[in-house]
Amino acid sequence: MLLAGAIACVVTYFNHYSFKDMLIVLIVVLVIFLFLGIIVRMILDSIHLPTSDAVKPDGEVIEKSEEEQPEGEAEEAAAEEENAEPPAEETQEQ
Repeated sequence: MLLAGAIACVVTYFNHYSFKDMLIVLIVVLVIFLFLGIIVRMILDSIHLPTSDAVKPDGEVIEKSEEEQPEGEAEEAAAEEENAEPPAEETQEQ
């Protein structure tokens, strides 16, 4: 954001903008980059990465138990278990 503001100031100076116009362009550029930064932060915050306490030393992810899961996730897990097909039994040829 700071770099974008500096570039806007330099470009408007070399194009002989008036001081008032330079300030308007600078404010518009800074507000645009402020909103872009907020959007990028929201996107990055929405990504849920496993924390260090959720990963075993060998790299395997520890799954949550039913008590630790929020209500929506617990219900989804239960629904998936109900919809899962039972494992196919192996037939033994004799």
